[in-house]
Amino acid sequence: MYVPFFVRSLSGLLLLLAAQFVFAQAETSPQSLQSLFSKMSRASQTINYQGSFTYEIQSSAVLQGFRISHWVVDGVEHERLRYLNGAEREIIRHGQTLDCFSPGDQLLRGNLNHIGNKLIGLDDFYQFQIRYTERVADRAATVLQVIPRDAYRHGYILSVDQETGLILKSLMIDNAGRLLERYQFLELDLNPDVKTMESAPPAQRQHVASTQIGDCSPTQSGQPQNWSLTWVPPGFVFAGQQKVRESTDMLMYTDGLTTFSVFIEPVSVDPPEGAGQRGSTVVYLAKLMNDDKMHRLTVVGEIPAAAAEQIADGVKYQGGNTR
Repeated sequence: MYVPFFVRSLSGLLLLLAAQFVFAQAETSPQSLQSLFSKMSRASQTINYQGSFTYEIQSSAVLQGFRISHWVVDGVEHERLRYLNGAEREIIRHGQTLDCFSPGDQLLRGNLNHIGNKLIGLDDFYQFQIRYTERVADRAATVLQVIPRDAYRHGYILSVDQETGLILKSLMIDNAGRLLERYQFLELDLNPDVKTMESAPPAQRQHVASTQIGDCSPTQSGQPQNWSLTWVPPGFVFAGQQKVRESTDMLMYTDGLTTFSVFIEPVSVDPPEGAGQRGSTVVYLAKLMNDDKMHRLTVVGEIPAAAAEQIADGVKYQGGNTR
């Protein structure tokens, strides 16, 4: 679906003006924000719901429709995400138990205050403003603007359901005020039949996704094995490590709102290098030499390309078996 250039440019201009206006306003009271965060925290994981939403990548004018089904059984969350356009396909995810709190969860809830000797607080890196009330998917929503205080992350405008804390609409904005991507619910059912969702016929193509955030209760000194990062954007903490295929390490980091991952894979020929971006997601490719072994290094995340490049430049081998 093509979006005319002047429409996209106007959207970016309006968002930039909105950001400038918010900077001129008084800070939202901590009590109001805490109340909103408490409702948002893990809301999407703990309630049963079903609904349809659209996802739009602004730069490529791609608009995709999805149907999401989410339910909790015996303290474990389950989710089916079905594409409504193109080939019939869906993503099935079986989550962690609800008493498992990832680093991102803990940062958002304010429970993970220190990493090593460093004080961590979301308001050190973002400015939060409760703006107004609007209606999304026929539901009352509070609009929260999230403005980064540095150049290492993007901003958001979030429409949060007043009853449940679910995010009904999200706009992601870069540092120049340009809209990168948007998702928005069109309809939402908060009393779905769980058995019907569980027994719905599968799509022709399925992908079963594992939970990407690692340990439930990481220690304050948690660090990746075999590799180290000499620089990450301020406020980001190590969130887990996984093996992707047999020989590829994936290191995950979060600041509570944003995530990025570093993939490290041994290769036999020079890998491509450079950066690419799709919506808010940047992919930065580089090569890394460890003695006489060459590795492909890929940084993927919802961060600016300059931050991804600086992260890649600081990846170091620190011992162990890299296969």
